[in-house]
Amino acid sequence: MKTCLTGKRRYRNQLDARIALANTRRRDRSEKRAYQCPSCHGWHLTSQAA
Repeated sequence: MKTCLTGKRRYRNQLDARIALANTRRRDRSEKRAYQCPSCHGWHLTSQAA
């Protein structure tokens, strides 16, 4: 899996990020949403609310 300059995992599109988000919720992780990164234009997960 590729990473961004921020050190976060980089998902190539919103669908991949949402699938990953759904999987993290099953494992009791704190990620709340996916967002598009202004630096790499990929998608990341964050624990911060919108």
